[in-house]
Amino acid sequence: MRNPMAKLLAILALMVGTAATAQTTQIKIATLAPENSQWMSEFRAGAKEIRERTEGRVQLKFYSGGVQGNESKVLRKIQIGQLHGGTFAPTDFQKRFPDLNIYGLPFVFKTADEVAYVRGFMDEKLASGFDKLGFDTFGFASGGFAIVMSNTPVSSYDDLKGKKVWLPEGDLISYEAMKALQLSPVALPMTDVLTGLQTGLIDIVAIPPVVALALQWHTKVKFVTQLPVLYAMGFMAISDRALAKLSADDRQVVDDVLTRIYATVDDASAADSENALDALLNVGLENVEPRDGEFEKIRAIMRENNRDMAERGMFSTELLDEMQQHLRDYREKNGEAAGMSSDSSTEESGTASIGSR
Repeated sequence: MRNPMAKLLAILALMVGTAATAQTTQIKIATLAPENSQWMSEFRAGAKEIRERTEGRVQLKFYSGGVQGNESKVLRKIQIGQLHGGTFAPTDFQKRFPDLNIYGLPFVFKTADEVAYVRGFMDEKLASGFDKLGFDTFGFASGGFAIVMSNTPVSSYDDLKGKKVWLPEGDLISYEAMKALQLSPVALPMTDVLTGLQTGLIDIVAIPPVVALALQWHTKVKFVTQLPVLYAMGFMAISDRALAKLSADDRQVVDDVLTRIYATVDDASAADSENALDALLNVGLENVEPRDGEFEKIRAIMRENNRDMAERGMFSTELLDEMQQHLRDYREKNGEAAGMSSDSSTEESGTASIGSR
């Protein structure tokens, strides 16, 4: 009788152990955010809250600082199940979801208020596009405007010519823009940019101040030109397959916490961008004023180029038209009060044509 009893106890112990293991789901998420950044502080706090509210059933494990590789590698690892999610920029989904890049078309927006107005109409539509990709997202967080940082002063269009300008690896939109502007792009993943600046492989980057500080790029440049090149935003995407393992209640906790984090960061973006710019100037970067009207030449070229890209199927013409209509509406309502020129309401006509992860 002793042996059968021992076997029964062993089986029961195994069943209990298996049940305990099944109650814990670990979700592995990769990010380029440095370990000591504000982003990671938010993520760590969110992971702790999720663990506590689910009584340990859901545990988020973050891999910071790009240790899991660049975004394309992260997406491949998600596909095979080595990772479950990551933080991304719209360009990382260029092939899967090209319309997501609509906010980041170069030289479309001039102020954060313009972007906020347009996003109020269009964010929900863009977020719904992830459903068919097998990902869940938790809102978009503004990274602010990418501005020009360089090792020689940039105050005019001509100052960009002949310089080695960083092109984010895989960013087809920026590549087409640089081709239209007859610039000299150097494609590098974000993880290699600091070395590229240090070695002289690149001369100029366009990046939000917050990102430049977090990644230490400001230590390898001398000048900053406050020209809103394009609007940057980031988001977290987690595989539906990973989230499907959770109970409805636990999944709701994950959604609530991560959505709140992204909303908080988004709300703080304007102040964070201003503080980061002040920090860049305080550590010795020299501010360069753009020459009056000089960069309207670039805006004119970009209007035509953006329309051409849409007509070639790089993103939706309907979505471009909708964004431009909202932008015109905003400028007509606000005019000079929004810091626009008197003819700005017609600048982005539907027939014409910056900041993080």
